[in-house]
Amino acid sequence: MKQEGFIQDGVIKKKFHDYIWIKVGMKWVQEHKLAMEEQIGRMLEKGEVIHHLDFCKENNSINNLMLFKSQREHASFHVKLIRFPYLTNQMKLQIENRWKHI
Repeated sequence: MKQEGFIQDGVIKKKFHDYIWIKVGMKWVQEHKLAMEEQIGRMLEKGEVIHHLDFCKENNSINNLMLFKSQREHASFHVKLIRFPYLTNQMKLQIENRWKHI
């Protein structure tokens, strides 16, 4: 499926499977991964997973992103989100402290 690109802030982008992709050289990279790597000052490690707090895959503001060390840790967070219709204090604390382990 061919996706039409667009230019935003002088950067070539496209939307594919609800994610925003950015053209870097000859490669396309997901925008949320670039934002996270810039925030943490390193490349993502194999297995690390980025979660969009508002579930909008187009909102790649660093305030909307949360990094998990593994898919298992990410899935555990989703289970909490499903189990509780509101954020518990523990979940709020986990979100607030999301940069401390990096």
